[in-house]
Amino acid sequence: MASGGRDFDEVASIRRSGRHRRGVLAKLAAATSDWYRAPHDFEWILNHRSTRPLTGIIRAVFGTATMMYALTSILMLFSDLGPRGTTAIGWVALVLAIQVAVAARCVLGPIPGKKWFIGFLAFGDILTTSVLILYDPIASLIGTVLFAITGALCTYFLSPRLLVAHLVWTATFIVGFGIRTFVTVMHDGVGYIDGPAVATATVVLLLATVGVPVFAQVAWTTLSNDAKRSVLDPLTGVYNRRGIDSELLDLWQQAQKRELSMAFLVVDIDKFKSVNDRFGHSRGDDVIVRVADRLRRLVRHQGGVLARTGGEEFLVALAGDARAMVDLGFDIVRVLCDARDDIPVTVSVGMALLRDDSALWDVGTSVVGRAARTADAAMYRSKQSGGNSLVIDEI
Repeated sequence: MASGGRDFDEVASIRRSGRHRRGVLAKLAAATSDWYRAPHDFEWILNHRSTRPLTGIIRAVFGTATMMYALTSILMLFSDLGPRGTTAIGWVALVLAIQVAVAARCVLGPIPGKKWFIGFLAFGDILTTSVLILYDPIASLIGTVLFAITGALCTYFLSPRLLVAHLVWTATFIVGFGIRTFVTVMHDGVGYIDGPAVATATVVLLLATVGVPVFAQVAWTTLSNDAKRSVLDPLTGVYNRRGIDSELLDLWQQAQKRELSMAFLVVDIDKFKSVNDRFGHSRGDDVIVRVADRLRRLVRHQGGVLARTGGEEFLVALAGDARAMVDLGFDIVRVLCDARDDIPVTVSVGMALLRDDSALWDVGTSVVGRAARTADAAMYRSKQSGGNSLVIDEI
């Protein structure tokens, strides 16, 4: 009986262990799927304060890395393992010239857009592969380590889907070059290398160029998401109070440098408590999201910033022509009030206008807080007059 009990316990333990492994694999598969399908916010990575200081460093690193591409191309032109024939050498020379131009663009040019980074990825993968094919098999296999540079690009700036596409391309050619080298070694014989050594090198290269970028992007994405959650409003996706502070200072500095006017607008949804009481908090949240989306579209065209600073209150900051910003204030009142909405609402808007010739520019950044308080007071005057209006104070 005791022996039978132990057998039963062992079987139960094995079953629990199997279920645990299946549970872990299911969680890993779900996490991988979420990572692969997650939306990629290129603008956030490039422009947000938490990552912006890195862009200059990363740009210099990519410029230097591209010059390493060029250096290897030059060295291989003089190697017995390098390209042979006029056509092959000419192609490598052309790729070399492109590499130098791209390196100069990385270091000297302004921060590029997303399409440029995608082009850099294609350049790094396709042109590098076209050159490596021209090398001796052993040199081709060793040269695949250069794929790590474009892998790093994907890790920091591009989406998981583009990273996976790059890794599939990379793994395919590493394995292909490894097989070609193995066949050459086994057929012709090379004194300093044998089949197992080729297989080992292939596995190491796969780990370095395929495994490392995946783990690096997961870590980078986690850190970036943590930064976003700390400064963005979870309901609307616009800045929260903490996030808007640094953006306001940046905008103030840009306006002062370019001698532009600034406008600060506080937007508050009229009689929002009655919306929650009548329709429920869930529908009230829908109204807040709708208002945020419309404000975001209006502000985006003006190059301003937007934050949700209270339950139904938003702060907008703009820099530009004073008349255009006043017009935008009236547009906000008009656009946010739409009788066709399932739950129509109006807004009260207060604006503090800081003209480019105002003496307050000499006060310093403290004028930002003063302007926000002035806009808030103007909003309350709008609300007291019945709402659905814009009140402007110049400071």
